[in-house]
Amino acid sequence: MKLNPYLIFSGNAEEALNFYKDGLSGEITMLSRYSDSPMPSDEDWKNKIMHSRLGFDGNIIMISDGSKNDPPAGKGNVQLSVEIESEERLKEVFDKMSEGAKITLPLGKQFWGAYFGMLEDKFGISWMFNHTIAQ
Repeated sequence: MKLNPYLIFSGNAEEALNFYKDGLSGEITMLSRYSDSPMPSDEDWKNKIMHSRLGFDGNIIMISDGSKNDPPAGKGNVQLSVEIESEERLKEVFDKMSEGAKITLPLGKQFWGAYFGMLEDKFGISWMFNHTIAQ
């Protein structure tokens, strides 16, 4: 079994997809626009993302613009948690993902034996970044 987060945006999914691709050093493995579908869509929504997949380090995040007439409900109580293999890579990813973000906890050594930081990115998505320190 595998859990893959699906992020729904309201018209700016492509911007978010490319930001996450760069920030997480990922690869867009699938991208389908509303114009690719046989279902009718408004002219101004045809170039929006109906479904996409971003792969990075064996993980997948799916991203969509959702339905034009049914925008996402807003911020929920979900945070995406990313475990990173080294302190250097953690800092690199955190710095990239911090662009335009609200830092809710700066990167730092934590009492539980990890380097850890939290942010809400410029799209309103909450992230936790963690590197467990070898004991």
